Amino acid sequence: MAGIAFEIRKILKKRSLIGLSYALTYGISLSAGPIIISIFSILFSGLVAMEFTDEVTVRKYQIVVTYIIALSLIISSPLQLILTRYIADRYFKKETEKILANFLGALTLSLILGFTVGLFLSVATMGELPLLFKVVFTFTLALSSGFWLINILLTAFKDYKFILLSFLSGFGTIVLITPLLSKLGIEGLLTAFFIGVVITFTLLTGYLFKLFPSRNLLEFSFLKSGYKILIPVGFFYNVGVWIDKFIFWFSPDTGSAVLGPFKSSIVYDIPMFLAYLAITPGMGYFFLKLEGEFALYYEKYYEAIIKNETLERIYEIGHDMITAARSIIQETIRAQAIVIIVLLLFEKAIFSIFRISLVYIPLFNVLLLGTSLQLLVMAVLSLIYYFDLKTEALIVTFTAAVLNAALTYVSIKLGPYFYGYGFFTALLISLLIGILLLRRVLYEIHYRTFMLNR
Repeated sequence: MAGIAFEIRKILKKRSLIGLSYALTYGISLSAGPIIISIFSILFSGLVAMEFTDEVTVRKYQIVVTYIIALSLIISSPLQLILTRYIADRYFKKETEKILANFLGALTLSLILGFTVGLFLSVATMGELPLLFKVVFTFTLALSSGFWLINILLTAFKDYKFILLSFLSGFGTIVLITPLLSKLGIEGLLTAFFIGVVITFTLLTGYLFKLFPSRNLLEFSFLKSGYKILIPVGFFYNVGVWIDKFIFWFSPDTGSAVLGPFKSSIVYDIPMFLAYLAITPGMGYFFLKLEGEFALYYEKYYEAIIKNETLERIYEIGHDMITAARSIIQETIRAQAIVIIVLLLFEKAIFSIFRISLVYIPLFNVLLLGTSLQLLVMAVLSLIYYFDLKTEALIVTFTAAVLNAALTYVSIKLGPYFYGYGFFTALLISLLIGILLLRRVLYEIHYRTFMLNR
């Protein structure tokens, strides 16, 4: 993340409101940009498609794409963190010739798994759907499963504007060609989405080939590394993010059939979507603090150790690093609290402007607090990853996944007044556990650095 940190610090040196606004926008773009661009591309292409096809078809298309995004993230999740750590080590040791080959190895595994899952779902659950739909769905899921792996390598790139332009190019293409393909119905809309993913995938993969040339085509050394515990960490994190949505979709009390095996929850989906959009400012601010401030103290601390600074100096820098870590959590809470207060004050007006029923407001309020807690869990996990606390990361992500599944199921059984509280409670407990684990590590940071890394 050094390149990102350097860029943010350079922007912040201007010490102006414009510079701060630009840095915050930059942080939002890098931390949430791809997801936000994807969401808005789906929505905007849907609005465009409504001029050429009916609203029901557009709604089916958007739900199918949501499933593709969710399934592809879960499919690729076991490889994401282990590949990230392996490549970070290779980059640090200047063994860059191994980066591309191992990435392609992980990409191959992810594509095969995504294609297998897509093919199984097409054959086993989509018997009544057209063949073209099954084919496009299967290949889109497979490519998307590999597509997310590229995101974990973006931090090694230096031309971040190219990365954002790649996303804009791919998903912008979706919007442009949707009017042409919408005449084919949902198959045409899904094909437009597939083409957009292909363009973004090709641009980013080609850039990776340019940055890290390699003599070998495929390697799987990352699977032999000492970071296998990161496989379940990545899996449980993504399952924890999506499991409540799947439970609401497939519960007979809250879900409804949309197209073949695909279901949605009109009760849960709209307020959850709005709640996730509401945390984007907090994500940007957290990213700004992490890479613009904490990363600097983190680098100074370990640089002081490597250069054999005095123990007093190491303790002084270590204290600054610990203070910066605590500040990230506190400042992120403050920033998101401001967003929450503003939304609570003006939510009726906002819902009225966008013609969303006010009936959703009570559930939206609960989910807004839940997604804000998820943002804080992300902040804690980011610090945990910085200190290479693999076991602690597994505890937090496993807790979030299991509790979110169990408590969401219970909340549905308790009735509509309890919807969303399972998600909220699961994230609250996971956050408290994460903070306690991180607090203990920060308290023992010097002991862990000098004694446990010998």
